[in-house]
Amino acid sequence: MAIPNDFVDDLLEKIDIVDVIEEFVPLKKGGANYLACCPFHQEKTPSFTVSPAKQFFHCFGCGEHGTAIGFMMKYANLSFVEAVEKLANRIGVVVPHTGRVENHAQREQRQKRRQNLEEVLGECEQFYRRKLNAFVAPQEYIKQRGLDANTIEKYGLGYAPDNFQGLQEIFDDYPNDNLVQSGMVIENDGRFYDRFRHRIMFPIRNPQGKTIAFGGRILDAKGEAKYLNSPETPLFNKGSCLYGLFEARQGIKAANQVLVVEGYMDVAALSQYGIHYAVAALGTAATAEHIKLLFRETNRVYFCFDGDNAGRKAAWRALENALPQLQDDKSVSFLFLPPEHDPDSFVREYGAEHFSGCLKHDSIALSDYWLDELVRQVGNVANDESKAQIIRLAKQHLPQMGDKASALKFLMTQKLAQKIGVDIADLDYLIGQEIAPKKKSYKTAKLPKRSVYRPKSTTTAQKLAKWLLLNPQWAEYVRLPEYLALPDEYSLLQTLATLIEELKLTHTAQILERLRGTEYENILQHIHLTMEDGEDWTQSTDDDKRAFTDGVNKLIIAMKKTQIDELSETAKQRPLTHAEEELLHHLLVR
Repeated sequence: MAIPNDFVDDLLEKIDIVDVIEEFVPLKKGGANYLACCPFHQEKTPSFTVSPAKQFFHCFGCGEHGTAIGFMMKYANLSFVEAVEKLANRIGVVVPHTGRVENHAQREQRQKRRQNLEEVLGECEQFYRRKLNAFVAPQEYIKQRGLDANTIEKYGLGYAPDNFQGLQEIFDDYPNDNLVQSGMVIENDGRFYDRFRHRIMFPIRNPQGKTIAFGGRILDAKGEAKYLNSPETPLFNKGSCLYGLFEARQGIKAANQVLVVEGYMDVAALSQYGIHYAVAALGTAATAEHIKLLFRETNRVYFCFDGDNAGRKAAWRALENALPQLQDDKSVSFLFLPPEHDPDSFVREYGAEHFSGCLKHDSIALSDYWLDELVRQVGNVANDESKAQIIRLAKQHLPQMGDKASALKFLMTQKLAQKIGVDIADLDYLIGQEIAPKKKSYKTAKLPKRSVYRPKSTTTAQKLAKWLLLNPQWAEYVRLPEYLALPDEYSLLQTLATLIEELKLTHTAQILERLRGTEYENILQHIHLTMEDGEDWTQSTDDDKRAFTDGVNKLIIAMKKTQIDELSETAKQRPLTHAEEELLHHLLVR
């Protein structure tokens, strides 16, 4: 269910971003703004700035920016709805949802339901842990896998008995709604039975350490799946959860890296041998949400896969999901183990030091793996047909990389151009990264002057949009003629002015949230990255306002000239249509 925009506007009007952020990050007054070391990247000199006047934050070091809602989403790993609800709780208001209005009683009921599910899962965990010590078969299996008591305790391992209604032992009202809603009990044709039977149980925890689901590993082959996970529930979404992340948080911080493996047992074994920064995806390929979650924890992500075809396919899916999340200050690498090993067996045979050395020296950077795999999939680069196939594949990938990975994207494009022997500008054109090819040899090509954090090349329209974001009261000066064609950046400027005037938006935060999820997000990201350290967000002078209005007028003149030139060129090729003639007349006389 969506949250009405009006409620978000009102919420941002009532809360103070300084109060919100100061709960998590110590802020110091610096003129009209507040300063801190950025919580989203490591730095010694404060570059994280919070503006109470504009109600948004911006880091001049890494480029992160946003409203109080955006801060809660990134810092606390919340969804948009969760962040809004968190902020609404601060001021004691109830969040309405489109299609339903949740009153206080309904909200309490929903929270109580989640609490009940958490309590049920907690009781199940304790039950499984007791049963691990009560049966010989799971103890023999654990012994065979070499897990010690500390590892079993750390990950809360247990055992689900080979009994269709084993949980009836601890729930007198078996089966109850909470058992079904939590996924612990399955209903089939009016009959109820435990989902997990005769399996080693691995509790899956949320960031607060509460058990929200389970993974179960079969003890012996019975034609069933080796691993079985809880289904999607109000507490659990496997596409946004990682096994072992709660337990690995300190290890990730200490090592400044994270290792993603395929099995729960791999995570436990690696931890026992001193690799305390391993996590596992939950029976699925690493998703974009997983990558985003990992990048919040560290700048270095390693994936470890078996070297067989299945491992290669899993690695390629992880690479494709990682592309939109890549950043120039973060890295993704892949380690492929020998076919006879998984991480569990490899670390037991060779030890943690050797395993860590392999990660450091034998892993393949995403950029290299991407290029090698493209060539491998096509077969060779010996003829134009194979080169065309490689370009077609690259066209599916490179455009997914955002502004935060501009340098890496450029270098990957340059390497690909060298590999297949084409001009980098032509390659940019072929994969849709340039409007038209520019003749320039890749041998002398240089990185763009803009950087991932603070690109300097901004258009007049972008500069005007930035000014308008910081000074919403200037919206009345933006009057772009309706008969002019408006490219994206010009359209953004007009959209900003219309939003401000029609909706009576008074500060930057409200405007940014109105544009969340729209086609303008990439342009807004670029605009924020052009903000200069020390830029005055608090007030603008009359000279600034005159410069803004002059800029709008010059923009209109330039747009008119462009359209006149285009229509004149068209007239040389063919007779103008009636509509084109009218447009040309308007452009010439106004």
